[in-house]
Amino acid sequence: MSRYVSSLLLDTVFTNAYYPTMTEPYNPFLIDSLNHPLAGPIRKLLTRDGRRELNQILIDDEENILQALEAGVEIESVYFAGEEVVSDELRSKLTPGATIHEVAKRTTKKLFENDKLSRIFAIAETPKPKGLDLLKSIKKDIVVLEDLSISGNIGNIVRTSLALDMGGMILLNMDPLDLYDRRLIRASRGYLFSLPVMTASTAEFLEYCRANHETLLVTVMQAGMNVEEIASIPQRLLIVFGSEKEGCSPEIEAATTMKARIPINPQVESLNVSAAAGITLFQRVRFNRGKVAN
Repeated sequence: MSRYVSSLLLDTVFTNAYYPTMTEPYNPFLIDSLNHPLAGPIRKLLTRDGRRELNQILIDDEENILQALEAGVEIESVYFAGEEVVSDELRSKLTPGATIHEVAKRTTKKLFENDKLSRIFAIAETPKPKGLDLLKSIKKDIVVLEDLSISGNIGNIVRTSLALDMGGMILLNMDPLDLYDRRLIRASRGYLFSLPVMTASTAEFLEYCRANHETLLVTVMQAGMNVEEIASIPQRLLIVFGSEKEGCSPEIEAATTMKARIPINPQVESLNVSAAAGITLFQRVRFNRGKVAN
């Protein structure tokens, strides 16, 4: 088949797909096929490489989109499918120039394939990364998560940190692109955008801490200090949590200024990291709520 004939056939298919009859003109705001020009970017944003290439992220659910807007995230476009509707509140708060598109239900299933299907979602510009120098302007405690990989745990700790007025969070050894994975955004209920979140390697973090004389605290079973005692510590803390199985790295343990234990029933081997974080951070509420807003 010649290239000319092939091109002609493609043009015919495209025309028939988007102009079914003379009375049904092509609607650029309706995505009813994977061949639609807006379908490709949506599928790309389900992957890390796609987010890197487009410098954009995908945000599920209206609640999370509203949280992102409240935090100043630039929304480019919003999509809805099936019986879902875009509320008047969301329409009124959208970034100027943002467009709204309907997606056919059958196309939505094809777009997301094996990923969690979303009936309302948005495409947004990737927020600018935050470096460790941001710590110099924060007076409240900081949560540090080292080598956590489960989005549900990270998202829960984000929500807890914001609820208990922590000053921010540092994620160690995480690809910055994974910070805005749609699963993590959902798990945080969109509060990921409202809490200052930084990424760094463990080595970069420890170098910064040594240079700036930061006070690190970790929770370990063998510590002499009970976690309740940290409530009276008068200075800002960087509170580090490692994975439930491995804990913090030896490098973090060696650099730690303070250690505290959470007293639990000896029948229980350990706590989920998000539960341990909630118990620990609650002890610091009085300190953090006594600080001026960052």
